[in-house]
Amino acid sequence: MNTIQTRRHNQRLKKRQRNTLAFLIVGGMLLITAGIMIVKSALSHKADPSLIEISGQPSLQVDQELIDYGDVKLDTNLTFALKLTNVGDQALKISDTPYVEVKEGC
Repeated sequence: MNTIQTRRHNQRLKKRQRNTLAFLIVGGMLLITAGIMIVKSALSHKADPSLIEISGQPSLQVDQELIDYGDVKLDTNLTFALKLTNVGDQALKISDTPYVEVKEGC
């Protein structure tokens, strides 16, 4: 390589290094901002005071205890939605797999 080619190669290399550094700085700033937002959200996520019915512990409230579809043919898929609300003032953690009990003839 001659001197001009070497200079151009070095200039391209320096430009590439500056671009890489700028990319790393912007990416790092985005990661830090996202982390701060996640922590802030986790810290500010407290129970709605208007929903608290039980003090000192979590308490699960289900919006409906009975779902009646009437007579249903065998092998028919049915769906439903339940609204679960923590009406206690402590964090509610569900550690086991939830299940629904189906009772025949009710």
